[in-house]
Amino acid sequence: MGRNRTYFRTEERFADVPPRHRSAAGLITALADAYERGWQPADVLHVTRRALGTRTAPTAAAALLFQARASRAWTLAPQDWRVQLSRIADAEPDAARFAEGLPAHCEPDDFAAALEAASWQIGVREWLDLTVLWLEFPRLNRLCEPPSAWTRAQVQHDVPSADATDPRALSRVRGLLAKAEATEFVEEAETLTAKAQELMTRYAIGAALLNSVDPPSPAVRSRRIHLDNPYVREKVHLLTAIGEANRVRTVWFDRFAIATVVGNPIDLEQVDLLFTSLSVQATRAMHTAGAGERGTSRTGSFRKAFLFGFAVRIGQRLEETDSRATAEAAVDANVQIDDLLPVLASRSAAVDAEFDRLFPATRTSRNRRVDADGWHAGQSAADRASVTAGECGITR
Repeated sequence: MGRNRTYFRTEERFADVPPRHRSAAGLITALADAYERGWQPADVLHVTRRALGTRTAPTAAAALLFQARASRAWTLAPQDWRVQLSRIADAEPDAARFAEGLPAHCEPDDFAAALEAASWQIGVREWLDLTVLWLEFPRLNRLCEPPSAWTRAQVQHDVPSADATDPRALSRVRGLLAKAEATEFVEEAETLTAKAQELMTRYAIGAALLNSVDPPSPAVRSRRIHLDNPYVREKVHLLTAIGEANRVRTVWFDRFAIATVVGNPIDLEQVDLLFTSLSVQATRAMHTAGAGERGTSRTGSFRKAFLFGFAVRIGQRLEETDSRATAEAAVDANVQIDDLLPVLASRSAAVDAEFDRLFPATRTSRNRRVDADGWHAGQSAADRASVTAGECGITR
């Protein structure tokens, strides 16, 4: 849709709304329409920041949180939706305080009137740019039902499934990784990361074996991961390599810098945590690589090649540990390896089937030419990263 046509449609749709609040009514309607087309709160804010800059972020967040109150999202939305809203509120505290001060049954007019007093309020033209951006969002695959489909009778999202991850285990893993990312000592970071990965791996293997007795159909979920500049495409390679080693499929939307990962809920958590931790390790190693070598590591081509080499080698290391981790898990559980492999194959097949249903027309990206020095430096850094035997998840 052309930009002028969208402006005209926006003005026409809200011709009867008082001029002072027309932009607010249009923005909220554009957001509701985007949700119907498969977008979620975190997606909207991520693309808004990329397209319009950080100046519009507080207003966009305020609209998201207002709509959440109007749609009763804090009560009716799926858990992942509510987690996204909580993170938005944490990232944009001004918008969160603004939303908390709104009346319980706030209408767009009340929202607009209250927003006029905010110090971070944007101009009318920026309001219209924001509205147009949201109206022009294309259709995405629905990962959950939109707000229009939420009813109190359907609220079952807090009931844990057999494939759900224990929040206590996740809390321990996140705590260990947070300490690993905060320390300046490489050895301490490696020890903490190894412990976190081992904990998650043991949990995932145990869950797979537990569900192998009279198993239900393997649960498959999808989630979106948002990547930020710089070196977005190189970061995608790392995410994909980690996913492939954990029976998780990845599709990349270059236009919006959004990746969708498809897999078993526990495997998705594993990939998310590994990606976050290894991204920190890769970035830290990249900034120190080639120190004293006439500034070679500071060039963009070197850094891109470094991250790409790091991702490829990490994928290789995860694949290399696959057979060992599988065999060790079987020994620990006192089962034959031949009894464990069909369970994992069934989970992989279920992931493949769901991926093909969601994305029937994807294409594989091609590797580009890279800086040789950066490539080899990244491979060496990956060899030093804290992924060793027994630390990676069970793979296909």
